[in-house]
Amino acid sequence: MNLQQLLNDWRIKVDLNVVLAMWNESHRYYHNLNHLNELIDKINEKKNNLSEKEYEKLVLTALFHDVVYDPMKRDNEEKSADFFISVCEDKSNKDIQDIKQAILDTKTHIATSSLSEKFNNLDMSIVESDFDKLLEWEKGIYEEFKDFGPKYKEGRLKFLESLLDKYNHNAGNLLQLIDYVKKNTNS
Repeated sequence: MNLQQLLNDWRIKVDLNVVLAMWNESHRYYHNLNHLNELIDKINEKKNNLSEKEYEKLVLTALFHDVVYDPMKRDNEEKSADFFISVCEDKSNKDIQDIKQAILDTKTHIATSSLSEKFNNLDMSIVESDFDKLLEWEKGIYEEFKDFGPKYKEGRLKFLESLLDKYNHNAGNLLQLIDYVKKNTNS
């Protein structure tokens, strides 16, 4: 898929290279181009089960959901959604508003629409990975958030433990990751 053509077709007035440069900022270790490419690959795998419009909306959600990302801020999703809307020619279009809401929903990963549910499942699919992939994820997240110091470990453990019920089929790997964070993260 030609992403610039998709932006043009949806009357989103931004050069793809500007968006990709934002994803490639030096402070990103997990929320970077690799994460974006993995999401787009996962969306492409599901393309045959989606309408063309739904597919395009998922790709656009992926492209903009973490476009603004500063680990020291708590409003990345809002800023990403604002950036998305700011480059859209038809801001009131229902599909544009659906994408904006899906971006906002990545803050809590609580879906408010079918699009949001599908995207959140894709965005959180890392949690269903084997331990090696989970460890790679953890190391990237740690690099982004290590400036929080001891609060990082406390918050990260709380978050990882909150995943155990929803992803109980991968509890073994998640418990191994929790043990890793307890033993290897500065407190």
